[in-house]
Amino acid sequence: MNKPDHKHKVDSKVKASGPGPAQPPEKALRERLRSIGDAAERRTLAGLMRELSRLPADRARVALEMSATLASLNLRVGLEFLRAATQAARIFETDELRQWSEMGRRLAMADVETGAHFFASGVQELAEVPREARLLLFDVCARQMALSTSIAVETFQRAPALANVVGDAHLLRSIFEVALAIARRSAKHSADFLAQTPATVSRLQDFGAVQTEVSEAAVQLAAAFAVRAGGVAADMWEASPNSLRALSHEAALELFRQTEKFLERGGAAALSIFTVGGEVLRLVPEAFKDWIHLLEQVAQHSNTNLISLARTSPFVFQALAGNYHHNRAAELAARITRMACEVARVDQEAAIACFRSGPAALRIASIEQFEQWARRGLTLSKGDARVRRSYYALETRQSNDALRSGEGTGLALETITGTLRFYVEALTGRTVEIAPLTAVPTETRINDGRTIHLPSVVGEFTDEALNFRLYKVLAAHAAGQIEFGTHEQDTSDLRAAYQQLNELYALENVDALDAFALNGYINTMAEGERALAPEEEARLAAKRRRRLPPDSDYRQVLALFPRVDLATRIFGTLENGRIDRRLRHAYRGLQRDLDLVREHVRQNRPRIAELPVTIVPFELLFQITLCGGAKDDARSFYGQTVSELEGIVADYLTDPAATVADTLMATSRIYSLFQSTSPDQSQQQETVEQKSISGENQTDSASDVEASQSESLSSPQQPLHDARELFNAWAGVDDIESESDELDLDKAERWTQVEVPEQRLQPGETAFSYDEWDRELNDSRIDWCRVIEKRVRRGDRSFVELTRTRYRGVISSIRHQFQMMKPESLRRVANELDGDDYDLNALVDYITDRRADGQQSERIYTKRLRRERDTTVAFLLDQSSSTARTIGRHPLQPYTHPGRRIIEIEKEGLVLMSEALEAVGDRYAIYGFTSEGRRNVKFYVVKDFDERYSEEIERRIGGITYQHNTRLGAAVRHTTRRLMQQEARTRLLIVLSDGRPYDHDYGDARYAREDTREALREARRHGVSRFCFTFVRDS
Repeated sequence: MNKPDHKHKVDSKVKASGPGPAQPPEKALRERLRSIGDAAERRTLAGLMRELSRLPADRARVALEMSATLASLNLRVGLEFLRAATQAARIFETDELRQWSEMGRRLAMADVETGAHFFASGVQELAEVPREARLLLFDVCARQMALSTSIAVETFQRAPALANVVGDAHLLRSIFEVALAIARRSAKHSADFLAQTPATVSRLQDFGAVQTEVSEAAVQLAAAFAVRAGGVAADMWEASPNSLRALSHEAALELFRQTEKFLERGGAAALSIFTVGGEVLRLVPEAFKDWIHLLEQVAQHSNTNLISLARTSPFVFQALAGNYHHNRAAELAARITRMACEVARVDQEAAIACFRSGPAALRIASIEQFEQWARRGLTLSKGDARVRRSYYALETRQSNDALRSGEGTGLALETITGTLRFYVEALTGRTVEIAPLTAVPTETRINDGRTIHLPSVVGEFTDEALNFRLYKVLAAHAAGQIEFGTHEQDTSDLRAAYQQLNELYALENVDALDAFALNGYINTMAEGERALAPEEEARLAAKRRRRLPPDSDYRQVLALFPRVDLATRIFGTLENGRIDRRLRHAYRGLQRDLDLVREHVRQNRPRIAELPVTIVPFELLFQITLCGGAKDDARSFYGQTVSELEGIVADYLTDPAATVADTLMATSRIYSLFQSTSPDQSQQQETVEQKSISGENQTDSASDVEASQSESLSSPQQPLHDARELFNAWAGVDDIESESDELDLDKAERWTQVEVPEQRLQPGETAFSYDEWDRELNDSRIDWCRVIEKRVRRGDRSFVELTRTRYRGVISSIRHQFQMMKPESLRRVANELDGDDYDLNALVDYITDRRADGQQSERIYTKRLRRERDTTVAFLLDQSSSTARTIGRHPLQPYTHPGRRIIEIEKEGLVLMSEALEAVGDRYAIYGFTSEGRRNVKFYVVKDFDERYSEEIERRIGGITYQHNTRLGAAVRHTTRRLMQQEARTRLLIVLSDGRPYDHDYGDARYAREDTREALREARRHGVSRFCFTFVRDS
C-alpha cells in the first residue's frame, strides 16, 4: 500500500480551518507543527525553531512571523525558509531580513516551486553586497516583481557578482539607485541596466587614477537619463563602453556634460549625442565643440533634424579621417562644420545636406572652393527651401558647376586639360577624354577606357610646376590602366587565374585552407560520416573547374575570394605598384616625375608604431609597392613581414611584362598572409577595416594618434591631401560592391525620402549613372539614377517562329517602308543618260567626239544615287508591370475576343522590325528596361549592335517578360549613349511602351513626363531621331 500523503492532509486541514482570529507566531507555528503527521518532519521543524530562538530577539521574531506565514502557505516553502533563515539572520539586518522573507513569500504565492527554490538557494553570496546597497537591491526587486517575478529573481541572483565587479560600495549604491529610478517606469529596462553594468564598469576602470571621478560623472548622467527618459538610461548605459573607448578623462567628462545639456530635448536626442559624440572625439576631437554648436543650431527646428545630423556625423568624420593626416582632417572637419553652422542660421535641413556633402565636395574641390560654394548657396532661391537643399546636397548641375568654379589654392585641372589629353593620347595611342572627379557611384568611373578622371585641383606643392608634374604622374597612371591591361577581358592569363583561384577558394575548400579548422573536423565522427557519393564528388569537381564567364575582367576573379573587400583592397595597392613599374620600364623620361611623387608620398607616411595593428600590414604593403620600399622604422619593427611582402612583390610584379593576372595571383598570396591579422582586436580597428575597399584609399587610421607630419619637398606647409587620396582618384578599383556600407554617405540619413535600397551588382553586370531632370528645381539632378546593364534570360524561340508565320505579309510591308526612308550617304555618279547636273568632263568629251567623228556618247549627266545605307537603330522595350495589362478585349465576347497583353504586342513588334532590318542590312540593337527606384534601373541587352540575329537572339526575345516599374528617362539616356558609340550618319531610337512612366520615387506623373521629355530632347541634341510607339489610346 502507498504511504499516506501527510503533507496533503495537513494543507487541507489548514485551508479548511479558515483564517480565524490572529495568533502569536510561536503559537501558530507550534500548532502547525502538531498538525504534521510525519515524525521526521516534526523533528526537523522543531530543531530549526530552536536554532531561531538563539538569534537576537528582533530578528528571531521576524523569522518566526515569516516562517508561520510561509508554513501556512505551503509546508515545503516554510521548511526551506527555516533552513535558510538562521544564516540569513547572521548576514541581514532586521529590515533586510523582513524584505528578503517578503520577497520569497511573493514568489511562493505566484509559484510554490519558485519560492522554495529561492529560499533553498541561500544567502551566503549576498554577504559580498554592502548593506547600504542591499536595501536598494530589495527595493529594486520589489519594483520589478510587480511586473515580472523572473526578472526580479534574475536581478537578485546577479547582485553578488555585480558587487564583486564594481568593488566600490558607494558606486554600487549609486548604480542601484539609478536602477530603482528606472524600475519605477520599466522593470525590464532596470534589469537591462544592471546586466550591462559589468561591461560599463570595466570600461570605466580603464581611466585608472581618475576612475572615481569619471565613474561618478557617468552614474550621474545615467541618473539624469533615468529621471527624464526612464528606460533610455539603460540604452545610454549599454552604449557607454563603446562611447568611452580610447577617450581621455577630459574628453569623457566633456561628453557627459554636453550629453546632459541635450537631455532637455528628450532621451532619444541625448542618446544620439552620447553615442556619436564618443566617435567624434576619437576621430577629430578638435572639431567637437564646433560640432556641438552645429547640433544646437539644427536642434532649434526639431529633434528629427538633430538626430539625423548626429547619425550622419560618423560617416562624414570617418571619411575625412581616412583620407587625410590627422591634423589636416581635424582642420577640414572644423571648417566644414563651421560652414554648416552658417547655413543652419537660414535653413537647418540645408545645413545637414551641406555637412554631409563635405567629404564628397573635397574630392573635386579645395576647402576654399567649398566655403565659397556654401556661401553662394545662401544667396540662391531664398524663398525655395527645396531648391536650396538640393543645391547643398550636390544633386543639381548648378550646384556642381558652382563648386568647381570657385577659386581655390592649387593648380586647376580645367587649365591644363588640353595638355594632359595630348599627353595621355601620346602615351596610349588612343583617343581619351579627361574629366574631373565627381561624387558619383564609383562604378561609372571605370568604364570602357575612353575617359579618365583626375582631381579638379591639385595643391600638394606651392610651386605650380611641381603640381603640374604631379598631374602628369596621375594622368600617366590612369593611362597605364588602359595601356597595360588593368581592364582586359577574357585573356588566357585571366582564365588561368580564375580557374586556379576558383579551385583554391571553392566553398568546399575554405575550411581546409585554415590549418586551425582541421581540429574538430577530423576528430568529429559525425562530420566524417557525411561522405559524398562519387557522382556528387564529380559534380563538385566540375564546379571547381568552371571557366571564366564571357566579357569578364579582374572583378569577377576577385569575387571568388571569401572576403571580397579584403582582396580588393590588397589588389588595388598591388595593381598600382604593377602600373608604376610598367611605366618606369616603358617610359624612361617619366622616371623623374615618378620619383618626385614617390619621394613626396614616402616623406608623408606615418610612423609605423603609431598605427593600429590591423592597419600595419596594409601600410607595409603600400610602402613596398609605391614608396620604393619599407621605411627604416617599419623594417625594424616588422622585419619578417616586410621580407615576405617584398618576396611576393618581386615574384609577381617586377617582370616588365607582368599582367593584371599576375597581380591577382599576388593578391591571393598576400590575402593568405593578411588573414592572420584579426579584425576583432578592437572595435576601433574593425571600424577602420570596413572604411573602404580600395587599397590605396586607406591612408591613416581613424585613431586618436596623430601621424607624424614631414615637410614636403618644396614647402613646409601641410599638404592639402594625403597623397594616397590622389592615387585613389585615378586608381578606381573600388567599384566592386563592398560588403560594408559604412562610408556610403548616400545611405546615411536621407532627408529627402525613403528609397528602395541599392541592389548589389551580379557578375557580368555593369552600372552607369545618369542625370535626371527635376521640373520644380528647373535643373538636372546630377548622377541621380543608376542604370544596371545586364543580359536577359533565355526563353523559347517558338514565340518568334509563330509571330513570323502569322505576320509574313506585314513583314514585307515594313521592309518596304524602311527602304523608303530618306536616303543618306548619296554619291555623285557620272556618265548617266539623265540626271541632276551636267558632267563637265563628259560634256567636253561629247563636243570633242562630235567634231572628230560624230560618234559621241550621250551620257553627259551626273546623278546622286544611294549606293549604301548608313543607319543604326536601337529598340527600347518597356518591360514594366503595366505592360501585363490586356487590351483589345471585346466586352461582349470575352472568350472569342480575349485581347492581348501589351508585352506580347511589343515583342511581336520587335520580331517584325528585326525581320525587316535584317533584310535591309542596317545595324540594330534590342534593349529592354524596368526599374525599382532610381538606383535600380535594369537595362536588359536582348541583342547588341555587333550580334547576329540568331536562334540565341530569338530565345532571348521569347524570354522577355514584364517586371516592375517604368523609369523611362534613365533608359532613354542610356540607349542614347549606346547609339552615340556607334559610327553612323543616321541614328534611330524607337521606344515601344504603354506611355506611362512611373517609379516608386519618380515623383508625380508630371515629374516623370517632364523628365522623359527632357531625355528625348537630349537625344535630339545628340542627333538621334526618336520614334515612340504606344499601344493604348490613353497613354
